[in-house]
Amino acid sequence: MTAIWKKKPALLLTVGTAIGLIAGGATAWWIIQQRTPITGLPAGANVLPQDTAISFSVSTDAGQWRQLRQYGTPQTQASFDQTLVTWRDRLFTENGFSYSQDIQPWVGDEITVAFLNPPDPSEEQSDAQIQPYQLPNQAEVERTAVTVLPIANPDRAQQFWADPTVTESQQWADRDYKGVKIREVHGQTELDYAAAMLDDRFVVVSGDAKAIERVIDTFKGDSSVAQVSGYGQAFKQLEEAEEIPFMRLYVNVPEATEFTVTNASQPLPPHVLMLLQNNQGLASVMTLESQGIRFQGLSWIASDSQVRLNVENSADRAPSLLPSDTVMMASGGNFKEFWENYSQPTESQATPSPQTPPRGGFLNPDLIRQAFNNFTGLDLDKDLIAWMDGEFTIGLLSSPPSANATQSTAGVVIMVQTNDRRAADEGLKNLDDALNQRGWQIQETKLNDQSVVNWVSPFAALTITRGWLDGNIAFLAIGPNVANAVFPTPVQPLIDNETFRQAISPDLAPNNGHFFISVDRLANPETNLPLPNLPQNNRDALNAIRAIGVTTAIQDNRTTRYDVHVLLRRSDKAPEALPVPGEPVKPAASPEATPSPSSPEAPPEVSP
Repeated sequence: MTAIWKKKPALLLTVGTAIGLIAGGATAWWIIQQRTPITGLPAGANVLPQDTAISFSVSTDAGQWRQLRQYGTPQTQASFDQTLVTWRDRLFTENGFSYSQDIQPWVGDEITVAFLNPPDPSEEQSDAQIQPYQLPNQAEVERTAVTVLPIANPDRAQQFWADPTVTESQQWADRDYKGVKIREVHGQTELDYAAAMLDDRFVVVSGDAKAIERVIDTFKGDSSVAQVSGYGQAFKQLEEAEEIPFMRLYVNVPEATEFTVTNASQPLPPHVLMLLQNNQGLASVMTLESQGIRFQGLSWIASDSQVRLNVENSADRAPSLLPSDTVMMASGGNFKEFWENYSQPTESQATPSPQTPPRGGFLNPDLIRQAFNNFTGLDLDKDLIAWMDGEFTIGLLSSPPSANATQSTAGVVIMVQTNDRRAADEGLKNLDDALNQRGWQIQETKLNDQSVVNWVSPFAALTITRGWLDGNIAFLAIGPNVANAVFPTPVQPLIDNETFRQAISPDLAPNNGHFFISVDRLANPETNLPLPNLPQNNRDALNAIRAIGVTTAIQDNRTTRYDVHVLLRRSDKAPEALPVPGEPVKPAASPEATPSPSSPEAPPEVSP
């Protein structure tokens, strides 16, 4: 029997986190650059093995790199520039190359950095435990990555290839593999890198000579990543006629999970792959916009899988029900389906949902059920979740006192739609009675001339208000003045908030939910939220981000679409050229006193 599963809105937060991590990691993979037509498949797709685990394809356009370097605050810009300089020196300067003189004259518009699994991993490797994620250092990336550089100028590429460049501490030697010359460059103790030129089409480089051989095998006729089911269709759907992506990402989830287990270098954090479990692949494009970075993506289930998604996109009311000063929110479709899929025991879940978040810790559904029963004596599934079969949302609210409100607002609101009001009233009345028996005061009262119920804790330290919105949406307001902010309707809804409108995507309509976080307001002391003090580096990073928004939609019974906007601060000043090797990175200037990024004084080349 085919299993039907619905997209879980709780995944919105985790997808946003995953894409944010991808965005941060992708900037490291600029290694070298090229000029292949941006339409169609990512560069090198036809020469990378079919079992490629992860690949990043990054633009070499200097204008896009200038724009990327303008995002953020002076502190984050300087930090990013230092990262670029470190990578440039490691990958080019220390190997005797100059990008502008040796690579740029012949390379194409986009380079691809791919990570390959060993052809036959040992049993010992397969049984290894995933280690905590750490950003891989340069040496690890060089050893485990294959870089594909398409050739735009064959004559200049041949000149580069015919005159090998090495440092005084390196030696090189050529060998033949299936009629293709592999050039190996050795340092004093180990292989620094190996390279091969595939006709006049590609130069491939890797710290692993065996990986070069696998690329040659693919070039000679073995199956390529371009032939993977879903790969070509995904990038075709994500192709934008008027926007050239800065980066394109592909993840073969099963292969990437194996790569993460068997390699010290982990291009993606293990928990990101856990969130993608039971999907076959993920494809994403990253574009640079005036307000920040946008990711558009697709994840898909294998065609031979029994798992199928429930094609239902009905999460559209939450932005109109939450107030404009909402700091963070997540919404989605049918909570009952979400909970049923999430709480199904792993050992009996032969075809688990591809969107089910990992179970464990305090989020273990069995522990949640038991804790609810211990606290109330009720059955969570039968008394509450059974009638929660519609749209749901959770929002974090915080705002200082205003002319219309003498008290500040700080707390949480939960909203759930039902299609069975009678069952919902019965379940909530049972909950009222259970709390009353445990010392809570249950007070029926009026709020804005309409009936609500207050739950007052035994020590009067906490008051929770519950009621109904629009007749079939139950709400629970926790915190001072939260109920007034949402009941019966917000004075100014979130949908009218300009930052929210910039962060969510109108292109995915109808959709299956949103995730939104106003980083500006979350980091503001006036939010009145008990947040911990962050290290300076974390505070600098947060100061560079204005907001993050995620919109998701079920496209068909195998495919999920998502759209992520990361709104960033941006300097109006065109960045200076990166310093030459040996010179320090200059601190970025204040963004207020700077010329337009289109200024003719902008340096012609700042890409790595």
